[in-house]
Parts: sequence; C-alpha cells; structure tokens
Amino acid sequence: MGSMPRESERFHIVVAEDDPGLLQTIVGYLAELGHRVRGAESAERAFQLLVEEPADVLVTDVKLPGQDGLDLARQAREHFPGLIVLIMTGFGSIETAVQAMREGAADYLPKPFAMSQLRFALERAADTRALREENAQLRTELAERSGFDRIIGKSPSMQRMFQLLDKVTQVDSTVLITGESGVGKELIVHALHHHHPVRRSGRLVAVHCGAIPENLIESELFGHVRGAYTGADRDKPGRFELARGGTLFLDEIGTMRPDLQVKLLRVLQSRQVSRVGGTAAIPIDVRVVAASNEDLRAKVERGEFREDLFYRLNVIPVFVPPLRERRSDVPLLAAHFVAKYAARNRLPAKELSQNAMRVLMRHEWPGNVRELENTIEYATVMSGGRAFVDAADLPVELDGQSLAPAGSVQVTEDGLDFRSVVSEIERNLILQSLELTRGNKARAAQLLDLKRTTFVEKLKRIQRGQPTYDA
Repeated sequence: MGSMPRESERFHIVVAEDDPGLLQTIVGYLAELGHRVRGAESAERAFQLLVEEPADVLVTDVKLPGQDGLDLARQAREHFPGLIVLIMTGFGSIETAVQAMREGAADYLPKPFAMSQLRFALERAADTRALREENAQLRTELAERSGFDRIIGKSPSMQRMFQLLDKVTQVDSTVLITGESGVGKELIVHALHHHHPVRRSGRLVAVHCGAIPENLIESELFGHVRGAYTGADRDKPGRFELARGGTLFLDEIGTMRPDLQVKLLRVLQSRQVSRVGGTAAIPIDVRVVAASNEDLRAKVERGEFREDLFYRLNVIPVFVPPLRERRSDVPLLAAHFVAKYAARNRLPAKELSQNAMRVLMRHEWPGNVRELENTIEYATVMSGGRAFVDAADLPVELDGQSLAPAGSVQVTEDGLDFRSVVSEIERNLILQSLELTRGNKARAAQLLDLKRTTFVEKLKRIQRGQPTYDA
C-alpha cells in the first residue's frame, strides 16, 4: 500500500465519509501509512472530533448527511486556520473543485480514486505544512533580529550585509549603496537613518538626482537667495540645510552632471554650503548616504564620474545582491508580501501553495524584490477568498512559458515547421494544465477536453523529447 512516511510527514487526520465501507478503507489505509486517523460519518461528528482534539488534516466528502463537506471545510478553516483540507467528490466537476478551493481546500480527489492518489495528496500537504513551519520560523527569527525589521533576508549574502549595517548605523561616515534597480536600497537608507543613535531625531531628506530638471537641481541641493534668477522671489533653503541634524539621501548619484559633481565634492569636503546667488557659507551637519544602480567605478574609468567624488562617497560601500543570487530569500519575501496584501485588501489570511512557490523559485526576477512584490500583490488579489495562493493565480508570463496567441506565429516565404509549432503549443498547454491541477493527469486531460489516454500519450512524448503532433 505504499512506503511508510517519514516521521515529519505523519499527520493526525480526521476523515468524514458517509459510506461506512469506504470510510473504513480510507482510515485503514492511512493508519497503515503511519498516520493517526479518526473517522466520522457526518460533518457534525467530524467537527466534534476536531474540537475534541485539533488535527493536522481533514479529509471530507462533499456529499454528507445534513451539513455538506464544503460547509464543514469552511467552518473547520474558520476555527482552525492551520488545518489542511482535502475534498473528496463523486461529481468530478471543475465547479465543485473551484468551490472547494474557495473554502480553503488544499486539494480535491474526484471519486473514484486510487488510494495512492490520496497518499500523493497527503505528500503535497506535507510540503505545504513544512513550508508554513519554515516561514513561521523565519518570521520569528526576523522579528528577533535587532534593527532592520523591514529588510527581509536569510541568505548568507544578506546576513553579511546585516552585520555591516549593524556597525554602520552607529557612525556618521558617508555610505554608498549599490545594487540593481528594485533590490531595496531605499529600505537600507531608512534603516541607517532611523537606527542611528543621533541622526534619527533629525529629518531624512531624499533627492532623486535623475528626476529633478537640470536647471533646478543646484537650487534644490544648495538653496538660493532672493533674486538669484528669474522667479526666485524669496530665499529658499536647499536639501542640505533641510536635512541638518539628520540624513541626506542622494539617490541615483551617477546621473549628476559634472559641474554639480564638483560643487558636491566641495560641500562634502568643507561641510559648508553656499546658496545659489549668495556668498555666505552655511555650516551643515548631515550624514550623506548615496545610492546608484550603475557601476560608478566603470563610470569613473570612462570619465563620466569624478574619481575624487567617488572616493569621497564610497567611504563605506554597501552592496545589495540581486534576488536571483539569493533565491533562498524568495519564500520569506513572498510570504511577507502575501500577508501584507491580503490584509491591505481585506482578504482572509493566505499561504502560498507548493506549486506557486516552485514557479517563484525558478523565475529569474530581473526586477528583483520590486517585481516579486508586484507579482505577489497581483496573485493575492486574484486568489480572492481562498486560503491560499496557487500557481494559477500568478501572472501567466512569470515562468517564461506563456503561450503566445496563434496570430503571433507568422508564416514567411521560408515557410515553417508546422509539426514543431503545433507540438510546442500542445506542450505548453499540457504543462500549464498539469501545473494548474498539481500533476493530476485526469483533471488536466479534462481541462483540455482530451481523453485521458490521449493526454498521457502526449505527456510521454514530451518526456521523451518527441513531437506531440502527428501531421
């Protein structure tokens, strides 16, 4: 009947099934696998068993006397949020499966099913529970870590960065933060400011050097006096003065034009600023943090950035690694964003399914954490009232295997390999249907309106690297 599960995969299970013979078969099979199992022939009795002793998994039929299995699933999830629910249905309809998922089911089994299918569903449930426990542990460790509670990461490269930041927050030295767009450089700036023993009482003033028009950035940085230029009808302090006692953040410093680089260098050296059109030297007391998603050393070598300014800014370099180089941080980040956007959109608490996590883990994330956050916000909203986010909720193009519309295949004078094109389309559809149904071939074939034997044969061809279409 199957190999004994590992100790970590043993569950306390409640089974609700009104057919006494099938109930006995399921309970006996699960017990033989090493699980602790209790059976009930009604939803009311099953819920009573859950109240008496909370379980890990509820396996319930849809059709039960009195209260049905979907109502039981909803009630059980409300009272026991961590409960994993598997739905059995004799109707085998997609509508029933969708409704089951909305009630928080982790999987469903269309009757009749082989006991091995139940075992596979429980193995997926074990993966889900392991992921939940891992995320809970990581969140606990994150909360216990002093300081940088908004910066999430457990990978070795992030831990090294945290060790550096722990030291940097205590000093006033200039910091240069580098990393690709979307890695979270702004979060580090906020952490450096708000955890500084002195600077946090001052203001954090940000300047995006590439977003301010060139004719205004000098005035924005250093201020101006009345009459300095047309429209300057009053004295105006610059960002250096506004940040007095706090932190000045110079974002995208690599875009600053050469003449301003000279003036910035002079300010950093003298710790004084002169407003545009004025002559008075105004002392400044700020901690400067700069950031760039460009390689400033390469710009120095090309003569596009002053070498002396680079070394003045690069006193303490902080590099934020791209997400593709720290994939072990993806589960924790994703879980954080799911919780954030479920709460923001007034949706029930959610978890990520293993299928969704597999898609997230294999994506390259060219947009880094920002792209991941946007992806999870979208998927969380698409999951609606369900208790989990599945792969089907993610953007179709995320894994780079989105199916192009038929009209995008162009016939040229050179012709095309019709068999290969159709085979590739079939391959994508088959893989997407398996992703959607968590590997259940019968359900995947049903989604594609194929006979199961046809579906299995095409899948075997894919696995052997053969074309699926016979011209």
